Amino acid sequence: MKRPTYKIYTLGCKVNQYDSESLSRKLTSAGFVVAENNADLAIVNTCTVTHSAIAKDKKMIEKARTENTNAKIAVVGCMPVNYKKEVEELSVDFIYGTKDADKLIEEFISVIPEQSGIQFEECRMDPRLREDDDKEVGSCELTENSYKTGKSRYFLKIQDGCQQFCSYCIIPYNRGKLTSRPVEEVLAEVEKIVAAGYKEIILCGIHLGLYGVDFSRTTRNAQRVTNLVGLLKELIKIEGLEKIRLSSIEVTEVNDELIDLIKTNRKICRHLHIPLQSGCDKILKLMNRPYTTEFFVERIEKLRTAVPEIAITNDVIVGFPGETEGDFNITFDFIKKINFSKLHVFPFSAHEKTPAFSMPDQLPTSIKKKRAKILSEYSLELEKKYKQQFVGQELEVIVDGRSQGKVHSGQHQEGIDSFRGQPRESKALFRGKTEYYFDIEFNSDKKLKAGDLVKVKGWKFLE
Repeated sequence: MKRPTYKIYTLGCKVNQYDSESLSRKLTSAGFVVAENNADLAIVNTCTVTHSAIAKDKKMIEKARTENTNAKIAVVGCMPVNYKKEVEELSVDFIYGTKDADKLIEEFISVIPEQSGIQFEECRMDPRLREDDDKEVGSCELTENSYKTGKSRYFLKIQDGCQQFCSYCIIPYNRGKLTSRPVEEVLAEVEKIVAAGYKEIILCGIHLGLYGVDFSRTTRNAQRVTNLVGLLKELIKIEGLEKIRLSSIEVTEVNDELIDLIKTNRKICRHLHIPLQSGCDKILKLMNRPYTTEFFVERIEKLRTAVPEIAITNDVIVGFPGETEGDFNITFDFIKKINFSKLHVFPFSAHEKTPAFSMPDQLPTSIKKKRAKILSEYSLELEKKYKQQFVGQELEVIVDGRSQGKVHSGQHQEGIDSFRGQPRESKALFRGKTEYYFDIEFNSDKKLKAGDLVKVKGWKFLE
């Protein structure tokens, strides 16, 4: 008898990462074991945000098939929602969308014959092992041990869905209407992950800033939380949780209450990813983005006045239908004015299920690539300029693990108080991410592990 094995391949956003990790925990609780290859069940969690993403999905499905020759192949996530026919043509065994992937475990168990030698003894997932008919099939308790993965930080999905319907975006069609997880459920999960040793969480969602907007007036929670800021205030109270990072937030949700909370509480990382998409009002209107460049500037100025050193990263799409050379230059000038700390640049990808696909004045690939190259190169300048202000400062960092290379010279600052008295070893080189969203290397003679929070002075940028 052997325990079933699985491997998950994840593409796309942080929400997908959370969904994959959540599914992994449930599989583990059901008695499954992670495999490097030749798994019994290979799962591909897909993304369809661009055409290139869909191509990567198909390549990953074939990779999963190659690395797990005898496995049942499952495709989950965004691709089955709008491209189910294409998925079916790939001859996979299980197909689930963004809302029902949890059913995969029960279905997989139902098709495995008893004579296969696979046993499901750690959980009541297997109907063949049920002794009490009152027990629900598929009910597995997730304890703090279920969250111990050895990773540095924890992605926590608190919200799903979007109702903005930007003209270029397929996500609202994939993820459905906006839904927020109950406050008590979020807080309970955070308590478990803190008990498992995590010190940093990254809150993620499809439209994170609208957390709680779907709570009706009759919704009741003991904390009286109605929005993202209210949830943040509750999370801050949890002992042992040291850092909270927001994965992405729209500028329309960067309100005065959020800015004040970031200013007054060091648990919230000094980094916001605020998508711009275009610095030209004409293009923003075509994109159906709900703000103007004037509003964007006002919010950023308010944020920087309160927290001058905050890192502000962004997304920008170049080559949108109708974007002239002049429009692109307006965007470039606007980006220079805002002085972001980093840009995430995307050439426009025409998605046939969105309004932008049929817009006039589509641009050739060559122009889109040229404009993307210009902004990507400028982003390198922005990163370097932003990081220079921290040279010589003591920084808090979440350890990601050992770094390759030789121990560098320079002043070394011992870890924070919680590490004093721990066994020491000869100096080693570690890497980690600061709250300002850049990576550093540093020496330490402490036995550090991924997820530890330390303060260091002697460090260098990790390129």
